[in-house]
Amino acid sequence: MDKAISRALGAGVVTPVVATAAAVAVELAVMGDLPDPVATHWGTSGPDGFSAAWTVPLMTALTAGVLPLILGASAVLALRRGERGFTLRLLPAVAAGLSVYLGALLAGTLVIQRGLETAQDAPGVGSIMLVALPAGAVVGVLAWLAQPRETASVATPSPASPLALQPGERAVWLGRAEMTPWALAFIVFATLAAWTGAALMWLAGDTVASAIITGVAVLLTALAATFTVAHVRIDASGLTVTTGVRLVRLRVPAEDVASVAAIDVHGLAQYGGYGIRQIPGATAVVLRPGPAIEVARRSGRRFVVTVDDAPTAASLLAAAGEAAHAAQD
Repeated sequence: MDKAISRALGAGVVTPVVATAAAVAVELAVMGDLPDPVATHWGTSGPDGFSAAWTVPLMTALTAGVLPLILGASAVLALRRGERGFTLRLLPAVAAGLSVYLGALLAGTLVIQRGLETAQDAPGVGSIMLVALPAGAVVGVLAWLAQPRETASVATPSPASPLALQPGERAVWLGRAEMTPWALAFIVFATLAAWTGAALMWLAGDTVASAIITGVAVLLTALAATFTVAHVRIDASGLTVTTGVRLVRLRVPAEDVASVAAIDVHGLAQYGGYGIRQIPGATAVVLRPGPAIEVARRSGRRFVVTVDDAPTAASLLAAAGEAAHAAQD
């Protein structure tokens, strides 16, 4: 197995699984010595949120397990496709450090409540933070250093020749950009997990934790509805991209088109992720790796959108740009 893939797998997948399993094991081991309910949230004056003890292992599995695993697995899948770059080294390191930090923090909050008559008497969590935060940071740094440093993936553009149209002839290209089934499955699973966790927390009566997880669930739902699919239209007026439930609309007018090319993109390696991305010199709507249109605007800034049949779409947009420039002269 490629060194980059094996190291990312160890940091971003194996470490979160082991850290989460260890944290949950500690929590289950002390379950019989805990007050009912247990403290699950601390304010400046001590515990101010309480819930059933079983909710803590559930929270540990969701936050220390699922989220880091999504980060780590995304990087591993991208590396297996041949992508390389800073982000693909960072994500497994973040996954490893985050899982250790959250696992230690949540398990520690139960350990300090062993033998108490009531959770109101629980001590502060400052000492737990002093252990969990450095532990997570050290593991994250070690995971970063354990992975090889490799050159980032670079797209090689194929300049588009304007599509030949007869005088008076009009053409329209319509397409869709969709996330890959694996990415969509990750998003759906994470969203369902968040809603499940929120429902269980509301049933358990932990208002603070319930509100936080509900907010996360609402955010994930909005992101899933908006950024899992984009509709692309190219006509004489230029390029228009409308996302999901049509909350976001992006345009490149034909007169602003300096050049057009078909390229292959790798979202994590080149743009740091998927969705609508902003990096120096470029805006990108990248929902999956693969074919895309790259438009160089007159300002020099680039606009990229992933589509199927990118060469045809790029040729038509190049023709629209050429016609718009001729009309201005």
